[in-house]
Amino acid sequence: MSRKAKGGMHFEEFRATGALTETIAEDLAAVAGRYSSYLTVSCHGHSVHALVLPVCWNVLRIRAGDLVVVTAERGHRPPGDEDRYALRDFVDSFRQLTTPAGRLARA
Repeated sequence: MSRKAKGGMHFEEFRATGALTETIAEDLAAVAGRYSSYLTVSCHGHSVHALVLPVCWNVLRIRAGDLVVVTAERGHRPPGDEDRYALRDFVDSFRQLTTPAGRLARA
């Protein structure tokens, strides 16, 4: 569930279901590119803008069980709603893409 912080920024924190890889980072950057919202992924004290994940995904060192925080802000299509939609789409995609295949089959 996303939460709204002061200043209109939306964020969600969750435990990663699997590791972030270069291929997954490329797919997630494509999801982020669909929105005007500024999406940021944070883990282990580092933050990366979602659009540049393909070139610096390894800085985050995300593995299964790690606490990940994703923020969304500055979206304007439509004003007030896009951040929420972008955050939900990105986090859902992150979870789906990082969930090991065996766990998906059992879900």
